[in-house]
Amino acid sequence: MIIDYGVKPLKVTLNDYDSNSQTLAYSIEHTPICCYDQHSRARIGVKFINYEVIDEPRYIVYTHVWNMMEENPSFKKKVEKSLKKLEKVRQNTKGNKDNFNLMTRSCSYYVEQTFGSLRGQMARRLKFCEEEFIVGLHWKLRNLIIQRDKTFGQSLLPGCDRIESCDYSKADYLSNMFGCLFASCGRWPAGTEWATFNESCSTPEMLEEQLNIIIPRSAHDNA
Repeated sequence: MIIDYGVKPLKVTLNDYDSNSQTLAYSIEHTPICCYDQHSRARIGVKFINYEVIDEPRYIVYTHVWNMMEENPSFKKKVEKSLKKLEKVRQNTKGNKDNFNLMTRSCSYYVEQTFGSLRGQMARRLKFCEEEFIVGLHWKLRNLIIQRDKTFGQSLLPGCDRIESCDYSKADYLSNMFGCLFASCGRWPAGTEWATFNESCSTPEMLEEQLNIIIPRSAHDNA
């Protein structure tokens, strides 16, 4: 059994890039099922194919959970014991193994997308108020696109960069309750100071370390 964390094991491959047809294709490996579930909510100008859940017992937990496991041997032992027990049930079932898939189980999939669709998706998924798996995936993909097309790649930025203000707690796709879960990441001034959790969902420092890339900061960050 393998337990990974965050976007450290993530593999993103840019399989096709056509500036004439304004389309690209890329494959994702070693990301948890919950990331696919988030990513595949996109509908316009994008197609998700070849989705597969790995049959081997490989899990990818949140970095925070991993840190808890490292700091608390008793908790780590309980996690490993529970996963091994679940894996035994999964392998011995005569029914559908998918019924025993945790959202942390590793999966892979392939994406075909238009530039317009990608631009809108990047504006949302590059924000650090999103989960580390989906945010890291898009910063990694952006980095690969820059290597192929620097002008277009560098134009892909979080939506908050365009308005130079944090819109996490007031975005039209979030309810007021959900928008108050996590504190602003600090990339831009926030309209609210209250949050259930006094930290951002993801951080550029964490993603940079795990992905080995450089994430550009905002003018507010550098002020």
